[in-house]
Amino acid sequence: MNKFMQATLLAAMACASVAAGAAGYPQAGKPIRFVVGFPAGSSIDNVSRIVLDDIRARTGAEIIVENKPGALGVLGVDAVARASPDGYTMMPSSSATSSSGPHLSKAFQRYDALKDFTQVGRVVRFDVVIVTRTGGPLESARQLIAAARAKPDGMTSGYGSGTGQVVAAAFSRAAGARVLGVAYKGQPAAVTDLIGGRVDLVASDLGAVLAQIRAHKLNAVALMSGKRSTILTDVPTAQELELGKLDLTGWIGVAGPAGLPPEVVRWWTVQLSDTMRNAAVQERLRNIGMEPDPMTGAPLQEFVREQYESWGQQIRQAGIQAE
Repeated sequence: MNKFMQATLLAAMACASVAAGAAGYPQAGKPIRFVVGFPAGSSIDNVSRIVLDDIRARTGAEIIVENKPGALGVLGVDAVARASPDGYTMMPSSSATSSSGPHLSKAFQRYDALKDFTQVGRVVRFDVVIVTRTGGPLESARQLIAAARAKPDGMTSGYGSGTGQVVAAAFSRAAGARVLGVAYKGQPAAVTDLIGGRVDLVASDLGAVLAQIRAHKLNAVALMSGKRSTILTDVPTAQELELGKLDLTGWIGVAGPAGLPPEVVRWWTVQLSDTMRNAAVQERLRNIGMEPDPMTGAPLQEFVREQYESWGQQIRQAGIQAE
C-alpha cells in the first residue's frame, strides 16, 4: 500500500470512529465536559449552568462544568480546540471569546471562531454597563465623565473579560478622557476591587453586577447599548449622554471543536431549542440580566462573523493593541 492510500485509509478510519462515537449520543455513563474559560459566578458561567441544568433534567445527560479561568478565556478555548470532535468536550461561545477576544489577545489569533470551532447555538444577548461604587464621589455618569476629564490618566477601570475591556476603552474615548485599564481573571474579582475602592469603575456584563446594583452596593451609571435596558430602565445610554452612537452588546451560546458530527450538532440544537422555550429558564436568565435570544444554523454563522467585524472596529477606534 503506498503512502497516499495509507493516509487516505487512516483518515477514513478516523472519520468513521468519530461518527460511530456520535451514534447514540450522548452515551450513558460517558460525561460531557463543558469547559468554561471564566470563573464561577461570571455571566458566562451563570448562563451556562442555567441552560445545562435544564438539559440535564430533561435528558438525564451527564454534563460536568469545568472552570478554567484566565487569559480572557484563552485557557478554556485552548482546551476545547485540542479536544476530539466527538461532542464530549464543549464550551460556551461568547462575545468575549469570538467577537472581542481575537482582536485583544495574540493567543486568540491562532483561532478562527467559525473555522476552528462548531458554533451550535446562541442562547442570550446582554447589555454591558458602566458601574461605580455606592457612597463614592462618582454616583452618576455626569460626575464620572467630569472627573475622568479633570484627571487624565488618574482614574482606573477594572475589567475581567474582553467585553469589559473594550467597552471601558470605548467609554473612555467617547468621554474624551484617559482611563487606565486594570485586568482581572474574571468580572467578580474586578467588582470586588471596585466595591473595595481599589478601582474607580468597571465595565461589566449586566448579569455579573445586577445583584450588587439591586443591593445598592454599585451604581449603574451608563449603558453601552443603543437603547435602554428593559431591566434597568432608568440608566441612560451612551447616546443620551452625548457620547456618540455606541452600541456594544454581548452574547453567549454553545460551541464545540471544529468538525462535530451532524448527530451531535442536531442533539445540541434540539436541546437548546427546548430549553429556551422553557418559561422558567427564561425567567431565571432575565433575573440575572440576560435576554433570551436563541439563534442557530446559517443565521448564527453570519451573526458570529458580523460581531467579529463590529467589535474589531470598536477596538481599532479605541486604539487597543493585541497583547
